[in-house]
Amino acid sequence: MSTWLSRSRCALVCGILALACSVDSRTLVLANANDDAAANAGSAAQSSDPRGGAPAGGAVSDLGASAGGNAGSEPGGGGAPGQGESSSDDSCGGDSQERRCAIVGGSFLLGPADAAIPAAVSSFELDQLEVTVRRFRQYVATFAGAPAVGAGAHPEISRSGWRSEWSALLPASKEQLIASLHCNADWETWTDNPGKREDYPLTCASYYVAFAFCAWSGGRLPTEAEWEYAASGGAEQRSYPWGNAEPSLDLALFGASSLGPGGARPAGMARFGQLDLAGSAWEWTLDLYQPYPERCDRCAEVEHGLDRVLRGGAFVYDAEYLKASSRFHTDPQLTLGDVGFRCARTSSP
Repeated sequence: MSTWLSRSRCALVCGILALACSVDSRTLVLANANDDAAANAGSAAQSSDPRGGAPAGGAVSDLGASAGGNAGSEPGGGGAPGQGESSSDDSCGGDSQERRCAIVGGSFLLGPADAAIPAAVSSFELDQLEVTVRRFRQYVATFAGAPAVGAGAHPEISRSGWRSEWSALLPASKEQLIASLHCNADWETWTDNPGKREDYPLTCASYYVAFAFCAWSGGRLPTEAEWEYAASGGAEQRSYPWGNAEPSLDLALFGASSLGPGGARPAGMARFGQLDLAGSAWEWTLDLYQPYPERCDRCAEVEHGLDRVLRGGAFVYDAEYLKASSRFHTDPQLTLGDVGFRCARTSSP
């Protein structure tokens, strides 16, 4: 696939709102633990409003490193937001647009309770917010094409950096990059000139654009395991980033017709300080989609599969997609009005 995919418009009934919206055609399939056929088939069917049971399934090639220590309290902790001291941004630093939060690595269970596997991640940093329009504007202004081969790699995962064959899948010029950000008239957040949505999550970025941006900013995309570790509070095994309380609009943006500014729901803060890990926009992760292996010790799937994994749910979907263990997958070339991303960085030794 060396050309940008064309996208058609289709009608979407947005949850209980029954609101007709314009949405990109896509492959967005609920990932199931035994979904080997879907994983190997890549983009198999179009769905603008997937429905189904609790997601499971996974990615990943195992690096064989042993798990680190346990970070956090007993599994299932977290409770309602505001209880205890586990949700805090004390470990976050940087300006408001590029603020990153340190995450102490450790062991946890990856995936839904009925199909979870033992997993471990090393310490890393993860953006507090999804990349905003304002922050992305700096990248557009200095856009110089594809990153160097190997850029944006996870230092513990071989062949996880930029690949030469991806360069043809990235816009070739600043003008083409800007054009790609206009993917959905109803949901796109980019404006060619600064406007009212500078603090909104940047949407309409393909996987390759997201990867290139993170490499340009000195970081990388988070692995799927890292993303879920942050969203579940590590060994606390939270159901949602804020704890185990049922979702509400004070905690996450979901079941809505449009996006809003990033970080507008501090009550939904995750244990390590991240905001909007549930709802807002879907987020690209490093991994290709595959069913989970037997265990995941500092792992990511970078070799096998066609689709890339999305995490976190989105503003237009309902609450069932907000769980920390929920996952989806879609074609990495697509530019979608409800998909954004955030960047990670490996912590210094």
